[in-house]
Amino acid sequence: MRQEAGFTLLEALVALAVFSTAAVGLISLNTNSVRISRDLGDRVLARQVAENIAVDTLTDPAKQRPGTSSGEETQRQQTYVWERIVVPAGRDGLIQVDIRVRPAGSDRVAGHVSFLHVAEGAP
Repeated sequence: MRQEAGFTLLEALVALAVFSTAAVGLISLNTNSVRISRDLGDRVLARQVAENIAVDTLTDPAKQRPGTSSGEETQRQQTYVWERIVVPAGRDGLIQVDIRVRPAGSDRVAGHVSFLHVAEGAP
């Protein structure tokens, strides 16, 4: 019997199966990384929108009145829908402000800011 160098067909198929399994795992990992990165980007921009609305609320006494208001803001060509809820906080002149921001077309809150503030003109 002569010894031949090389791989048998079965060895090549097993090596191909192992390589394919590893490649599918890496592709799946890459897909998840892209999704998580996009979600994180949405959250950062939504938080920035919420903070901008919070500053607007703090600097405009008319926006410190109890009630609910909403609107849309665009950050980096992405549209976000925000909702501001102002309620009395139990002490004279103290208000609680909640701001929730969602990407347009989504029900998922991506950014949220909540704070207490002494309303303008309060005793």
